Parts: sequence; C-alpha cells; structure tokens
Amino acid sequence: MQSKISPIFRLFQQHFDGAKSAYSSLSKQYRGKKAIELETRFIFLEIYIDLLSRIHFKEDELKFRLFSPFKKIFKGLKKTKHIKMIMGQVEAIKLKDNVVFNAYTKSLEAEKNNLYAEVYDLIVSAPLQVWDNLYEEAFQYSKGLKPLMINTATTQIINEELVFFNLDNGKLDSKSLKDIYEGIRVITALENLRIESGFNPIFVEEVHERMKELQKSMLLWYENHLFMQHLTGFLAEKPEVSKKYLDLLASLHANKKLHTKKVEVQVKELFDRILE
Repeated sequence: MQSKISPIFRLFQQHFDGAKSAYSSLSKQYRGKKAIELETRFIFLEIYIDLLSRIHFKEDELKFRLFSPFKKIFKGLKKTKHIKMIMGQVEAIKLKDNVVFNAYTKSLEAEKNNLYAEVYDLIVSAPLQVWDNLYEEAFQYSKGLKPLMINTATTQIINEELVFFNLDNGKLDSKSLKDIYEGIRVITALENLRIESGFNPIFVEEVHERMKELQKSMLLWYENHLFMQHLTGFLAEKPEVSKKYLDLLASLHANKKLHTKKVEVQVKELFDRILE
C-alpha cells in the first residue's frame, strides 16, 4: 500500500516552487530584491528539512546532505541582503540629514558589484540536479507522517528555540539577539506547519502578535548593528577619519543602546507571557 503524502508537504511545495522560480530569474540577471526573496524561501525549506530529520531521527545527515549544494549560494544571498540593508541606511541618512558619504558609498557600490558577480557565477554553475534531489527526498520523507510525529517534532524544536528567550541576567549580547531573531522565524514557520497539519498553534494570537512586534524591533537593531560593524571596518583602514564619519559612528553606537534596551524589555515581556 502506497503511503499517503503529509498535508504539510503543501507548504514545502509552495516555497520550493517559489525558490526555483526566483533561482531561475537570478540565473538570467542577479538582482538584490529577487535574491532576498530566494533567501527567504531557502530559510523555510531548511526549517522543513530540519523538521523531517527530527521525525526520521536516524537520518540525522538529511539536512546536511540536501542543503550542502546550496550552502555557498545561501551565504551569498545573505550577504546580498546585508549589503542592501547597509546601502539603504546610508541613503536614508542622506535624505534625512542631507549628508553624503562619497568614499563610503563608492566602496559599498564596488563591494556590491563584486558580490553580485560572485553569487551569480555560483548560481549559473550549479547543476539543476540538486533541485530534483531536494524535491524528491523531501517528497519521499514526507510520506506516511503521522500527526503525532509532526506534533512531537514541532513541539520539541519550538521548546529548544524558547531557551534563547530566557534572559537570566536581563542583558542581551549580539549573539543572543541573533539567536532570538532566528528563533522567532523558526517558531513562526513551525506554527504554520502545525496549522497545515490540522493542529492548533502552540501559542495564542496575542503571543504571535508580540513576536511580530519584537521582530520589527529586532530588525531595526540588526540593520543598525550591520551598518555599525561594516562602517567600523571601513574606517579602520583609513589613516585619517573626518568628523562626519566619527559623528555617524557615534550616532550608530547610541542607536544600538536604544534598540537593545527596547528589545530587552520586549523579550522579557514576551517570555513572561509565554510562561503564564
């Protein structure tokens, strides 16, 4: 008797089709917006494969085996998103304060062009067979999944992600913030998979709304963090730094403190609400 395909595979199918379409578009012309779309699709597909590897626990190499061909491309897509975030903030400052940073902007543009060319080469040189392998294995491992398997695996992963929300000392460093940001992304995807399979989500709507608000705050923190980190590296190579760059760096440091403080409060409130 042929095993029935799990209903959660529908979500995999949607993201797989979207990823392959974006990938095809990028193989013709590499564009930042489409690259970010592909990265978002890859994130979901990776979460899905991780879920399957938890259910089929004897296949602990499943995620590595299926995603290793995309690893360099995935990394390039993330770098693309980062450079676009930084360039967007430079442009926002230019419009808001009427201040231009010609040397930095020129350096960013050169870095972007080199990155785009590098990732484009990775995409056009990758064999299309890796997509067939990803789909076929995901399809096969999605057969015969019992509701209890999905319930157990999603609950286990979500509980693991919640560990990052527990602030024992009330303070967050950069790594902790990154872990929480990625944790919310995983939780949201798994909650959608639970709904698709007929389960109720683990968290009530209010908690999900708090997570969305926290994500917005963390995105502001993340953009500021990337900008500050990148600008610091750029200025470190200069023998002399003008006042406008020092003022900009000081402003980014001040913003970091404000963003971090706001996120700390939201994380604590969210975690307390979850424990109620």
